[in-house]
Amino acid sequence: IAHLGAVQVDSLAKTVTATGWVNQTEGPIEVLACGLKGKVHESVFVLALNPLDLQAALLLAGLKGGVPMAAIGEGPPSGAPVDILVEWQDGGETKSARAETFVWNAENNAVLPETPWTFTGSVVKDGQFKALAEESLVVTYWDPYAIVNLPLPCGSDDELLSVNTHTVPPYETPVTFRFTPR
Repeated sequence: IAHLGAVQVDSLAKTVTATGWVNQTEGPIEVLACGLKGKVHESVFVLALNPLDLQAALLLAGLKGGVPMAAIGEGPPSGAPVDILVEWQDGGETKSARAETFVWNAENNAVLPETPWTFTGSVVKDGQFKALAEESLVVTYWDPYAIVNLPLPCGSDDELLSVNTHTVPPYETPVTFRFTPR
């Protein structure tokens, strides 16, 4: 297991691990997980890491990014599929759920279906690594600057998705994200 800052890469299991906490337990979202200085007002989780380390770790795990999207909300995203599992402790018991189970789609009045996310990889623009500037790590609203995007069509609409209040652990519950290439 190698460490890139706060991110772990298990090259044998091809798994990338990062830790953080529950940031939002209700309301509209555009982001599943952001960094400390990211869009915390619309993110379910915050991961305490350097976005450069996360992107490098996912590349080391064998993921390949796709063609960058033209603009926010324009897609769909392209790149390698990646499963994201979120783990937390509840009364001494380890619980886990797929990342998409924390997202509610108002249009369908249902939780998102099981689907791999898309490793798009962030971009360098005007000499700046955009995921480092924006700290958008895993997004539900398509974002060319984010590292991982939701591939579903609802990702094009910033008003459809909210926190799934039925599954999200309590506010500030510590969580572990496990990214595994499909």
